[in-house]
Parts: sequence; C-alpha cells; structure tokens
Amino acid sequence: MSSDQLARPSTRSEAPARSVGAPRTAGPVLLVSSSGGHFTELEAIAERRGYDDVHWVVPQTRQTEARLTGVPAVSWVPPVSSRDLRNAMRNLRPALRLHRELRPSLVVTAGAAQALPHLVAAALHRTPVHYVESVARLDAPSVMGRVAARLPRTRTFAPVTGWGRRWEQEPDVFASYDVTPGEPVELRSAVVALGSEKFPFPRAVRMVQDSVLRGADITWQIGSTHPSDGVSRNRWLKPDELSLAMSLASVVITHGGAGSVLTALAAGKVPVVLPRTADFGEHCDDHQVRMCEMLAERGLAVLVRPGERLEASHLAEAAARVVTRPAPVPSLDRS
Repeated sequence: MSSDQLARPSTRSEAPARSVGAPRTAGPVLLVSSSGGHFTELEAIAERRGYDDVHWVVPQTRQTEARLTGVPAVSWVPPVSSRDLRNAMRNLRPALRLHRELRPSLVVTAGAAQALPHLVAAALHRTPVHYVESVARLDAPSVMGRVAARLPRTRTFAPVTGWGRRWEQEPDVFASYDVTPGEPVELRSAVVALGSEKFPFPRAVRMVQDSVLRGADITWQIGSTHPSDGVSRNRWLKPDELSLAMSLASVVITHGGAGSVLTALAAGKVPVVLPRTADFGEHCDDHQVRMCEMLAERGLAVLVRPGERLEASHLAEAAARVVTRPAPVPSLDRS
C-alpha cells in the first residue's frame, strides 16, 4: 500500500478538490500527531478543549489503534521519526490531498516531525493552525516549534512563559493532577515502562535489576531496548494492558517521557522517573531531564538523576503518594 493510500480517510465521502486559497467551509479539526507521548498529550489537549468534530492523522501503532478504536474519522499515515524532516516531507503530497478532501477548519498538533507536512499543507490552504509545544520542552521550542512559529495563521502555545511574543502560555497536560501523602506500601510488584522512543535504554534495565525490586513481580515494557542478559521481557504492551498493570502495581518506574508519566498518573501512580540523556546515547538531547526536574518539584514524580542509583528510598517515596485528579484546567484558548 502506498503512502498516498495510507493517508486517505476511509470513513468520509470524497469531497471535491478546491484550489489553494479558495474560501473554506467549516470542516473537522485535524489532530495530527506521532505515536507515543505526543499522541498522549494531544489526546489530553483535545479533551480539554472539547472539540466535537475531529479527524485524527496518526501512524498506526498498538497505542493509536487501541486508543482510536471506534473513532469514525482516522487517517493512518507512515510513521516519521524524531527530526527526520526528509521522510516527513515525503508525506507532503498525501497531506495536501487530505486537506483538499476534508477542508479542515483548524489543524492542532503537539509537535514532532510527523506534523511537518500538515503544517505546510495548512499554510498552502490558508487553514489556521494551533501548535501546542510538548510539556517536555521547557527551556526553548523544539525544532518543529520554531518552524511553526514562522508560519502564517499559526498560533503557538508554550507550557511556560518567556519565549517571546509569538508564544502564548497554556496550562500543561499535568496541570489537572495533584498528589497527597499516603501510607507506606509494601513493594511486591512493579511496572517498568521505557516508552516507544527509538533509542535503546539498557541503563534503566540494569538499574532496576540492581535495585531492591530483585524479588518483586515485575511487568516490563522495554520498547526498543535489547538487554544483553538474555532474559525475555515484553517489548510492547497494549495501552489497556499497561494501564491496568500500572494501577495494580505497588510502584511504577518509567523513562522520562511525557506519555509514560501521564499514563502512570492516570493509573493513580506517582512514578519513579529515569530520564534519558544524550551523553549515554539514550536520546537526541536532555529535555527529559529538565521535564522530570519540573515534575519532581510539583510532586508528580520521584526523580533519579543520571549517574544516581535507583534506591529503596525512591521506590518507597513514590509508592506512598496518592494521585488525585481534579476537574481539568480550562484551556486559555477562547477561539
């Protein structure tokens, strides 16, 4: 199947093509995302903003298939890795076709290279865009955020202030969670979730193996990591399986990805976070460290800094906290 065929929606009737710049009728809100944390963030943003008529544009993975089961309007597109702008632009032609067919009223994305062809298509079709920067980016916009900020008819939203006049602040996706102290918990079971990131993370596996959890019942989701000890572990879990395992576990340990942390909090668990770093070849930069520091300051995670050991105190502190979720924080967007 070609990339053009993958990008064509199967649940909507064909709409007549129109020339670029022609008047637009009100169409769906196009939600564009990669899988993993960006998808989890965009789900939360869409829920908070209360969009009625939406059309998802995402790669077909276990996560997106499970979460979008029953959703009538989805276009599956070829996946694009982080910063892979060349492959992203290969999806431009099917993106242009999709925009002609759907005539979206708005494009909303939480970033990543997956969104690039749809940002270009929106600019050519004079469609407004809302670019909501990932909460993992706290010091400066990502590459895709800098691209979006230069496009016409694009509003850019940041999780913090101070990025300049083009950036509006919007409450981040963690703002609806709160944590209270609880009773000590016996550490009988654990979930270790290393996310969908393409970089391997064997350091995290070794840290868990060397910790006091050695005798505990551990559910693994190691993704792209291939440990050298020969032990068989789950590479991928379905989203509902992972959420259920987290809710039943004594403690949850995750990498520093926004999606994995959000999944843990939604399951009622404050995670112990092991952020990936570029120095160890675990990511392209150190943005996970910065986000995990912010989460630790807010009490939403227990941070094990790079170079530190995973101690019993980290596990006990996280297991004893209780997550509460008040009413969602309203979006600052009023359009």
